[in-house]
Amino acid sequence: MKYTDPYVMFIMQLAILLFVVFVFFRDWQIRKSEQSAEVTSSVTRGEKSMAALYTVYGATIASALVLIDKASGLDGHKVILIVLDFLSVTYLFFFSTWFRNSVFFPLMQRAHKD
Repeated sequence: MKYTDPYVMFIMQLAILLFVVFVFFRDWQIRKSEQSAEVTSSVTRGEKSMAALYTVYGATIASALVLIDKASGLDGHKVILIVLDFLSVTYLFFFSTWFRNSVFFPLMQRAHKD
């Protein structure tokens, strides 16, 4: 029997990787414009927003682990997929200014309004 899981996982991993590259480029643009700015600022996240960030981060990592673990036909490649997902999701949630401010928190606010 031929497995379709490797093909689906390849498409998912490629989409995640391309998104992380896009977000990294956006963060680079932000850092570049901040270097030429005359005024600087810093933001300290509140307890509520950090709790939301940790919760969604944990759920995302757990979902990725379950999907990779339960996929068939990936024997010998699961560890690298887990490491890539962990690094990608960690960068997005904790190191990417653009992702948090342009994607994550606007989506959280939209979910609270509905």
